[in-house]
Amino acid sequence: MRSEPTAIGVDIGEHNLYTACPVTMPDWTGAYVISGDAVCAHLDELRAQTAAHLASDTDRDTIRSAVTQHHAAIRAEIDDAARTICEYATAYDDPVLVTEDSNHEPDLWAWLTDPNAHRGTAWLLPAAHRRLRTVAAEYRLEVAAVPEPYSSLECHACGVIGERVRSQTVCCPNPDCYVGGVYADCNAAKVLAQRYYPGQRCAYRPTRSAAPDQRHTGPDERHTGPADRHATPDGRHAMLADGGRHERDG
Repeated sequence: MRSEPTAIGVDIGEHNLYTACPVTMPDWTGAYVISGDAVCAHLDELRAQTAAHLASDTDRDTIRSAVTQHHAAIRAEIDDAARTICEYATAYDDPVLVTEDSNHEPDLWAWLTDPNAHRGTAWLLPAAHRRLRTVAAEYRLEVAAVPEPYSSLECHACGVIGERVRSQTVCCPNPDCYVGGVYADCNAAKVLAQRYYPGQRCAYRPTRSAAPDQRHTGPDERHTGPADRHATPDGRHAMLADGGRHERDG
């Protein structure tokens, strides 16, 4: 008889490409983080080069070839990060990766050519979701998706919706909760994992009008969060998490 799966929440973003947290981790400070800075820098370089090419008399075939080469290299970077997450997950009994329920189509060219397009939502986040599912299939790891709303703001300990006090920090307002400030990406990974299990959902909805989630920020919001105090010597964090429905997406 199969034992209960170990849910490992995986939050996907720009500042941190992947933040993983197993449900067995007692709190958020052990989340395993893979930085997205190198991938974002590569994407920004490609965008600048593409803009320069389009403003010149460079022929479209040359531009298309350059974009294709960079795209392959960037996808390889993402795949390496996804494999690291999958290797990490295999250390747990019966692991299942739990992500947000994201079905956006990644469109690299749209982001490269539209000055108003957001790097994360236009390409990086949906691409990182898809590559994680593809790599997980290679590892024969199960993948599940759970609802995204408030995942970075919901306190992983008490379920109350918190407030952003800094770009990467969420504060729980519940005076009876032991959680104070929490690193948003790590908190989200913990919450996503929790939402994998029946009955795990947000305990409180705000009455004010608010955007459900704004944690996927651009380069101007890349600040060091409180979780860095718990980082390992190589800059990564240890682990964390609990969360929805089963799915396999290769």
